[in-house]
Amino acid sequence: MGRVPKLLLLAVALVALVAGVGYAGLQGWRQLPIGGLVGAKALEQVEVRGPFRAVSQREIEEMLLPFLGRGFFSVDIQGMRAALLRHPWITAASVSRRWPRGVEVVVQEARPLAVWGGDQLLVASGALLPRPPGMVTGRLPELAGDEELVEQIMSQYQALAGLLTARDMEVKRLTFDDLAGWQLELVSGIELYLGHDELLERINRFLNLSRGVLAPYLAKVARVDTRYSNAVAVQWRERKEQ
Repeated sequence: MGRVPKLLLLAVALVALVAGVGYAGLQGWRQLPIGGLVGAKALEQVEVRGPFRAVSQREIEEMLLPFLGRGFFSVDIQGMRAALLRHPWITAASVSRRWPRGVEVVVQEARPLAVWGGDQLLVASGALLPRPPGMVTGRLPELAGDEELVEQIMSQYQALAGLLTARDMEVKRLTFDDLAGWQLELVSGIELYLGHDELLERINRFLNLSRGVLAPYLAKVARVDTRYSNAVAVQWRERKEQ
């Protein structure tokens, strides 16, 4: 066999050395414990998406703040989600990592159905939740009564509102107490005293009158008491001083 030039031998040796170092380095990375990777900087970015009607983005960031000192790989994703779900207004939450030093948070809020007693809101689940400061409730109806009767009051509201809406009348407020029974206020300002029972029959009596003898005078009506057997009592609005 002929002699191999020294220059070629040297080149082969260098290639082998580089390959060996590369393989050793790859193996060393794979064998590093996770703790070695967690040395990355703490999380710096939190992207929050949601409706932000009852819960503010700032509130969510404050709830997550205790978790953000951890590294990207060691951050407690499930703990963050559990912390969010402890807020009474948050019904669902997802938290996911966003490389290199962030997390993305998506929340869903409870859906309010009615204002309850001024300082609470009735939500779709049937629960009463504290009304967030400054929350705009729009045209939500107002309901009030014994908290143990929430389901019954909401059911009565739906029945009465459906009947009145069909006659172009909108319910603003419905309340119940043991002494006076059911009281209803329309958006137009007319108050109806309905008593304890036969509510649909009494509402129909008012509707018949509103399309008949009361029709020309509805703008002047303040209250209608339907608690009589075969009649109603009408109270007129006070005349404003000229």
